Amino acid sequence: MTPGDENPLLEASFLQRLQRLQLLVRRPLPGQWKGEHRSPKRGYSVEFADFREYTPGDDLRYVDWRAYGRLDRLYLKQYVEEEDIYVLLLVDCSRSMRFGQPEKLLFALQVAAAIGYIALCRFHRVSAGLIGDGNVLWMRPVRGKTSLIPLLRFLGNPPEAKETALPRAARQVVNSWKHRGAVYLLTDLMDEGWNEALRALLAPRHELTLVHTLSPQELHPDLMGDLLLIDSETGVTREVSLSPAALSLYHRALQQLRDGASALCGHFGGNYLLADTSQPLEEFIRREMRLRGVLT
Repeated sequence: MTPGDENPLLEASFLQRLQRLQLLVRRPLPGQWKGEHRSPKRGYSVEFADFREYTPGDDLRYVDWRAYGRLDRLYLKQYVEEEDIYVLLLVDCSRSMRFGQPEKLLFALQVAAAIGYIALCRFHRVSAGLIGDGNVLWMRPVRGKTSLIPLLRFLGNPPEAKETALPRAARQVVNSWKHRGAVYLLTDLMDEGWNEALRALLAPRHELTLVHTLSPQELHPDLMGDLLLIDSETGVTREVSLSPAALSLYHRALQQLRDGASALCGHFGGNYLLADTSQPLEEFIRREMRLRGVLT
C-alpha cells in the first residue's frame, strides 16, 4: 500500500506533521551511523559535553590549547555524539486483531507506520515484523525518508493468520533480531502466553514499548442476555449469560490484564500504552504518545 492508494495507511498531510516529532528513548542504545539520537558516547559533533585528558594517538585537532596554556597539560574537548538507533516494529496479525469497529489491526498498522516514519525522518534504522501463528514475517532494516514507500507496502499487506502464538514469535524475534534497540509491539494481548512473550522481549535489554490495542467494543461492551460467543482464533463456542454482575467481572479481568502488562513493562524499564481504536489516529500519536513519554 502506497501514499497514492485510495486508502493509504497514512495521509500525506499527516506525514508532514509527523516530521516534527522524534522518538524518546531513555535507555542507552548502540548505533552504527550518524543520526539524530543523542548517544551516551562522546564524539566530536557540535554540542560540547566535557573534557578528558589527552592520550597518545588522540586527534590533536580537538586539543583545548587555551587549557594547555593555563595548565600546561593536554585536554581534549568532547561533544555529544548523535547516532542512529535500531527500531523494530512488531504487529500482531492474528484473527482477534481483525475484530472491532474500527478494526484493531488497521489501527495498529497505522500506528506502526507513523512510528516508522518518525524514525526514518531521524535517520534511524527501521525494521518490521508481522506476527501470526507463531511466525514472524520480516522486513529488512531500511533508513531514510525515501524508505517510507517500502515500509508502507510491507505493513499494508499483513498475512492471513489464525492465532498469535505470541511466546513462540517472541522467541523468534530474540533469536533473529540481534540488534539491541527500540522495540514497538502492537497487540491486543489476546494470548494466554502474553506474560512469557513480554519477558522474552524485555530480557535482551531492548527498550520495549507495548501498544495494547483494543476496540471500543472490548473496552466498553454493551452486550446483555443469553449469547453464543465464538473464539475468532480457535473457533471454540461458548454459551454465556451476560448480566451486570458478569460484565463487572469482565471489566475487572480486563483491568487486571492491563495492570499486569503495565507493571511488567515498567519493571524492565519499558513503556505501556493503551490504544483505543475509536480514538483518532493523530490524537493518539501526537497527544497520547507524547504524554506517555514515547515521543517528543
